[in-house]
Amino acid sequence: MSDAHLRFGAIAVLFCGALALSGCFDLDDALFNETKLSSYTLRTTVIPESLRTQVVLESQGKKLFGYFVRSNGPLRNFTILYNHGNRDHLQYYWDRVELLAKTGANVFVYDYQGYGMSEGEPSEQGLYSDASAALAYVLSRPDVRKEYVVYYGFSLGCAAAVHLAANVRAPHALVLEAPFASTSALARSGYLLDLPSSFIMRGVYDNAEKIRRVHAPLLLMHGESDAFIDIQRNAQVVFDNANDPKTFIRVKGADHSQVPEKMGEEFYIRTVRDFIAPLIYN
Repeated sequence: MSDAHLRFGAIAVLFCGALALSGCFDLDDALFNETKLSSYTLRTTVIPESLRTQVVLESQGKKLFGYFVRSNGPLRNFTILYNHGNRDHLQYYWDRVELLAKTGANVFVYDYQGYGMSEGEPSEQGLYSDASAALAYVLSRPDVRKEYVVYYGFSLGCAAAVHLAANVRAPHALVLEAPFASTSALARSGYLLDLPSSFIMRGVYDNAEKIRRVHAPLLLMHGESDAFIDIQRNAQVVFDNANDPKTFIRVKGADHSQVPEKMGEEFYIRTVRDFIAPLIYN
């Protein structure tokens, strides 16, 4: 069992304690598993230092840190804004950044408030503010083609990506990996207790409703063996509510963080690349 599963397995205990004390539960506390860092140590085997730039942003008066990875490949006019999952920091997700860089597109990854070197404490509204600040930075770069910015969300990061697409600016395309429909759906998934949604008083993260307002091509990928975010109660609901054009890839045998692994890295890279820019390679 992975560390992520162990952490979220403990949420059931938190539910019981919180309900016993107050009859309500703040899901923000359960969703965010941030880790502080004083500096980042990133591999250079795939992305050399010459192709990445550390960036400092501001969100709600707090400093955020991120990295812009520049591409010299065929998709250099495209930029992927990567919104990572709930665990640790961008250094933990650097292998995902490397995979996306192999598509030939630029990639921007950043840490939410309270993660890595970023200041502050995480929250739902903070997440949306952080994502908006990240997008503003990407759009401000003179080497970024604004019409070719792609939002990619993984797990918790899907809430950031969907928020941007629904409320801030329509992307060239939207990629969601292992999304949850809402906190009430998440509370009924995996290791969480099957509690009425009325128990959840804060932290809505209603991706299933927001996706209705998104009018951009959607690629959704989810592991069929995801024990944390149940595919039927979450990804399927998000997909059903989404507008066309849309594609749903159900990855057989994949747990929550195993989509690239179970798809096969080369096939995963090709799938994302061809979705972003099919005319360039096909």
